[in-house]
Amino acid sequence: MKYDSVVIYSDLDGTLLNKERKISQENLDAISRFVSLGGSFAVATGRMERTTLINFPSLKINAPSIFFNGAMAYDLNSQEVLFSTFMPDGLDPVLQDIMRRYPTVCVVVNARGKGYVFNENEIIRSQIKKEGLEKVVGSWDDLPGNWIKVVFGDKHEILEKIKADLDGMGRSDISITFSEHELLDVMASGVSKGAALKKLKDLYKDKWKLTVAVGDNDNDYEMMQQADIAIAVSNATEKVKSAADHVIAHHDIPCMPRVLEILDEHLRNSV
Repeated sequence: MKYDSVVIYSDLDGTLLNKERKISQENLDAISRFVSLGGSFAVATGRMERTTLINFPSLKINAPSIFFNGAMAYDLNSQEVLFSTFMPDGLDPVLQDIMRRYPTVCVVVNARGKGYVFNENEIIRSQIKKEGLEKVVGSWDDLPGNWIKVVFGDKHEILEKIKADLDGMGRSDISITFSEHELLDVMASGVSKGAALKKLKDLYKDKWKLTVAVGDNDNDYEMMQQADIAIAVSNATEKVKSAADHVIAHHDIPCMPRVLEILDEHLRNSV
């Protein structure tokens, strides 16, 4: 079939979703057509796997998706975790110190399918509502192990300072990236959407001959570098645009029809 050997990985927020955080019918139709012609489609997101399935039941996902910015690869159809990477232990004092120095910041620890929330603010309150995350009021004494991601929520200028502080610690066991303008994510070192995509490409090397990535924010940068065709929406950061082969319209204009046009042109020129 036309798209037998092609896989598309798309970011959600700021890319596939419009400003109301919904998937347009045009995007759904384009993805359905792509899948019906043999293509493999998956998402690559900072979100968790459970909320993605609940919030977007009509989305035709037929390949393992990337969650928590690359800390987990999960097959939504078989409900199988292909791989996951947990954060190092002993980060509690680091987070507590940041909260003391930046009293407006909210911290969310993602562990075992729940979000443990400390100092909830409106930014995180809105994020939790958007994602449908199972929220637990955080207690440092009761936090489980196996953290998969930590999220800081605050104004961008505050998060820039927090990122600089974390970078200045010189730790080699964590990675730090913006997933949205007011969200800063921390994962284990080496974790990124791009690193996860590389692992998946190795796992499916006999099936996937062409990889397409679509994104907008800095957490998509490494994924764009791993793709054969990298596509950024016009609202993307300059960093992401620098890694893109194509820059298309703003995410409020359905992106997938244009992505398929670019893909079709590439396939025609490759014959």
